[in-house]
Amino acid sequence: MLLLGVTLALGSAVAHAAWNTASKTIAPAGRPALWAVAIVESCLVVTVTAVVMIVRGHGITVTGELLLLSLGSTAMHALTMGLVQIAYQDFDVSQIYPLSRGLAPVVVALTGMVVLGQWLSWAQWGGVLLMAAAVGALLFETVRTRGSLQAKPLLWSACIAASIAGYTTYDGWVVVERGLDPIAYYAVGTVIQVVLWSVIVRGKYAEGLRQLRIHARTVAVLAVLIPASYVLSLYATLHAPVSLVAAVRSSSLIWVALSAALVLREPIGRARIAATVLAAAAVVAMVV
Repeated sequence: MLLLGVTLALGSAVAHAAWNTASKTIAPAGRPALWAVAIVESCLVVTVTAVVMIVRGHGITVTGELLLLSLGSTAMHALTMGLVQIAYQDFDVSQIYPLSRGLAPVVVALTGMVVLGQWLSWAQWGGVLLMAAAVGALLFETVRTRGSLQAKPLLWSACIAASIAGYTTYDGWVVVERGLDPIAYYAVGTVIQVVLWSVIVRGKYAEGLRQLRIHARTVAVLAVLIPASYVLSLYATLHAPVSLVAAVRSSSLIWVALSAALVLREPIGRARIAATVLAAAAVVAMVV
């Protein structure tokens, strides 16, 4: 079952890296673009959820607990998306993504022990530390290429990492401890997300629709990859400790480093290659 959890987390990591790369292209569009993504994503997720429930032979029972817990999760996810978009307006993906993804599992490993009572083995802790070393290698490359560590991208990365750790631990608790169905939980969350973003961008709906027309392909990609990434991670927490899932998902820094170089044409160096090797070793250490 642990292997299944890790496999799901790896799939989540690939999808996560892909949508982060795609989000860079619409970052300048601002919040109206996120509103457009939220609408398309919600329509897709609700449709898929309805099909799944028909196949299962039962629907979703919308309880007060489901609504309240989904509201908390949606607020944290929206905060993360907002932070990511603002950061990508001013900085490269390679400046923000590695540290934000690499710090998150270390925080989750600690909060997972406190909140969920999930303890890692020594080998799994070794994997978490290897992932941290991979992040360190990427920071070293930043110093080498830019002459110094810039405070602003570090601060943005730390804020995003804290937000990621928050919703990862929270959602793990909801699925594992409260026993909510991952698909139903996420589907309700996407509906709440539309309401939330509609309030945030009120008065700018026309601009949101314009961004939807301009970036239709990117919006569609995000609407598919964002829910795919996170639903996979939710199911992964049913088969592996949430801290382990978070660490394996951080292997997405491998894929985002490659996509940043190949798709966005951002520079890649030896330190980033070393970070990729360390991240791969971390994943192996966590599952053997």
